[in-house]
Amino acid sequence: MRSWSRRWVLGTVAVVAVVIPVSVAWACVGLVVFKTTGSATVEPGGTVEVFGSDFGRGKPVHFRLDAPDGPILQTFPNPQPSTMTNTFTVQVPIPQDVSPGPHVLFATQEHYDMNVGIPARATINVGSSPPVAPLPIDRVAALEVSDGPSAARYVLIGLGVAATALLVAAAARAIAARQPSAGQAEGVKTS
Repeated sequence: MRSWSRRWVLGTVAVVAVVIPVSVAWACVGLVVFKTTGSATVEPGGTVEVFGSDFGRGKPVHFRLDAPDGPILQTFPNPQPSTMTNTFTVQVPIPQDVSPGPHVLFATQEHYDMNVGIPARATINVGSSPPVAPLPIDRVAALEVSDGPSAARYVLIGLGVAATALLVAAAARAIAARQPSAGQAEGVKTS
């Protein structure tokens, strides 16, 4: 009985040693949300409204232009009430000297506790309308599917392989029967 209980304890310890790290690795982690609200098109010198959610509590969120370390355009001081339940809306001013065309706003934060996805990105269009998405490629509506080889074909192939293997085995046996074994002495020739 002792060895059974010892195996049970060791098995339980092994399972727990695997389950706990795996459960921590797959624990609930917030993915930050960052996007423009309304139109993502803004004139130079104007403002664009952005929405943020699930950023870390206690650290400011900086909104930057075209790079995660680009110039800070606006700062949201402290997302509240908690890391995984906060939401906010901020008006981000766009500088007057920004070139027309698509640009990227980055939301950065020096907080790496329970949220991922930082720096977050949102695309805006300065002084122009967003680029038109290309039309989708026409796809085939239905594909012709064949039945493939029948079961009878596979059976015949198997029988052919088996017959070939038997012939090779028979030939090998016949060759082995013709040669004297190493232990037998050859007949002595007399003159």
